[in-house]
Amino acid sequence: MSPQRSQPRIIPVVDVMGGHVVRAVGGQRDLYRPIACPVSGSPHPVDVATTLLRRAAAHELYIADLDAIRGGRGVSPATRAILEACAVPTWLDAGVGRNDALYLPALPHLRLVVGFETCRVPEIVRETQRQAAGRPVAFSLDLYDGQLFGNWSTWGLSHDHDALTLVSQVVAMGIQTLIVLDLARVGLKTGIGTAPLLQAIRHHWPHLDLLAGGGIRNRKDIQQLGEIGVDGVLVATALYEGEL
Repeated sequence: MSPQRSQPRIIPVVDVMGGHVVRAVGGQRDLYRPIACPVSGSPHPVDVATTLLRRAAAHELYIADLDAIRGGRGVSPATRAILEACAVPTWLDAGVGRNDALYLPALPHLRLVVGFETCRVPEIVRETQRQAAGRPVAFSLDLYDGQLFGNWSTWGLSHDHDALTLVSQVVAMGIQTLIVLDLARVGLKTGIGTAPLLQAIRHHWPHLDLLAGGGIRNRKDIQQLGEIGVDGVLVATALYEGEL
């Protein structure tokens, strides 16, 4: 039997683009617009990040540096400011595999994310782990409306729904934290769309630190993910709008 965890940890998500925190909408990044702190109205990214951490009573953060993910050079100044101001364990997706994103601040709380979207070949995972020099590394199983969102053919996968084979590969490389993220659902509060996949992953790999995001509406969704065995939930819009 796989372990059942009724209380996943809530991990606030901060999407950074063009010097601002932006609201993600269904993965359509051209439609993302800046948002401000939901309490003070401050547009400063640090204010948004610290307020979301406080609202969630969270001790962990996730940053998507969308400029870097889209091919920018390195980590953006806004992302660096958040990393320096928020001394909590912080998962950072900065487009590993698309650009040289490993020149990062030497901060002990920084954790690297390798996203399938930008990780063209498996060797990038191994190289990231080598260069991380002991820092935790997570793999993000990026989906779009349930389909693998990345170059699945160069990974030797048979089709764009062959997610379990992909997970098997990265676990064999030593990945201990897996993120399942459906980009088509982010910001839309459409509810959980990956429950069967999450159940299968938890069944096959009971000891993975399993995180999930995309479409979270409220505590009922988080409770459902906990019953599946998810360890942590990535949340942005529901926190920003006060649903959590």
